[in-house]
Amino acid sequence: MFIPKSFQQTDLNLLKDFVSQHPQATVIAHHVMEEDGAAMEASHIPMVWISEADNSYLLGHIAKVNPLSETKFLTLPWLIIFQNSGHYISPNWYPSKANTHKEVPTWNYQSVHITGRATLLADSNSLINIIFLLTTKFEAMQPMPWSLKDAPEKYIQGLCRAIVGIRIDISDVKAQFKLSQNKSKENKEGVILGLREIGSPEANEMANLINAQ
Repeated sequence: MFIPKSFQQTDLNLLKDFVSQHPQATVIAHHVMEEDGAAMEASHIPMVWISEADNSYLLGHIAKVNPLSETKFLTLPWLIIFQNSGHYISPNWYPSKANTHKEVPTWNYQSVHITGRATLLADSNSLINIIFLLTTKFEAMQPMPWSLKDAPEKYIQGLCRAIVGIRIDISDVKAQFKLSQNKSKENKEGVILGLREIGSPEANEMANLINAQ
């Protein structure tokens, strides 16, 4: 991913928080084919970032029938992308446009690219652990959180036979937080005002992110 210096983000704690808040990942893998070049496959799944003393990794799961569960995709590193919804930025929001007319439309966003080797996990203990981690995270906001104990054990075991766990051992993390950092204070304030006037949840979120810079 090309990242202009003004948009580069390297604070790992901040990036972990971002992944926690935007857990749906785009998972991309490819493998080399002798006759037809290369084949690529992608899926969209929630993942959690686990940090331990000696390493960090991502966990998630896919359906066993998903092509990504084929071992041929394990020969090369995978790319995992987390991003927010972002927002359109109109040049009309820049006060400087009235004087110079040297402004154009753009799109503000945050994106984290994680690269790492994948391991497929098929044993029951690993799958139950992944399901536990995901459901514990996402059910936390419920007044009566669902847990694995709420479903019959044999039912859960049957579902586990239909999925494959994915572990990505993180080897590289790159992040771009494009939040109008390259604009003047006056133009940033204009963008924030324009977003506030739209008033949608996405617009207000982007306004807050820019204001926090």
